[in-house]
Amino acid sequence: MRLLKVFYNKFFSKDKQLYGEINNLVGFTPSNAALFRLAFRHSSSASVANKSNERLEYLGDAVLDTIISCFLFKKYPKKGEGFLTETRAKIVSRKMLGEIGSKLGLQELLEYNHSHVVVNPTIMGNALEALIGAVFLDGGYEKTRHFVIAKIIVPYIDLDEIQQTEYNYKSKILEWSQKFNRNVEFETINQQVLDGNNRLFVVGLMVDGQMVCKGKGKNKKSAQKEASRIGFDKLDIKLDELITT
Repeated sequence: MRLLKVFYNKFFSKDKQLYGEINNLVGFTPSNAALFRLAFRHSSSASVANKSNERLEYLGDAVLDTIISCFLFKKYPKKGEGFLTETRAKIVSRKMLGEIGSKLGLQELLEYNHSHVVVNPTIMGNALEALIGAVFLDGGYEKTRHFVIAKIIVPYIDLDEIQQTEYNYKSKILEWSQKFNRNVEFETINQQVLDGNNRLFVVGLMVDGQMVCKGKGKNKKSAQKEASRIGFDKLDIKLDELITT
């Protein structure tokens, strides 16, 4: 049934131009154009929430995380959880996804209120995630995985360069605390002299007076950095929540 729909859409549908554009974008002809129209419909041009791309964005975010996680897991078999988590966070950052969305030309397909909205990296990143959600629903996981790797990772993600970029988890946690009125403190729990002048610091990340996690390092700064990285996941902080559109 799906093959018949794809054949019809490609050659006979009144929307065959749209199907052709989507084919060029994602690498296959979809069976459901409505999904992709929805993926490019910003909330500013939708009368109700379920008529915008927000639900597809939610789905695409989860699917993208899974695909990137699996990709990094296989590419770096000797790297630990911390490295994998940090690398994934850099790849799926709103800034990175927004830049990729622009390079893919998604702005040309985006439906939004031109009088009240200025397209920014957040909107472009959201559209890219919504597109991934549409690809997943229309084509399944394997087609989505191929799209993400072939159309996003390979042409636009320089993994060597990304590894040289330090991700500042501490600043994000502090930004989160300010936005949601939470009290965040770093408390030095212990310090030990190992040998010579070398020391080991243990720092706790405290949120509203409660210990969330601990980090270790050769100085307080590195211990706070480690505690922030661990705490970022434990607190389940979403980068999108920190961005005002």
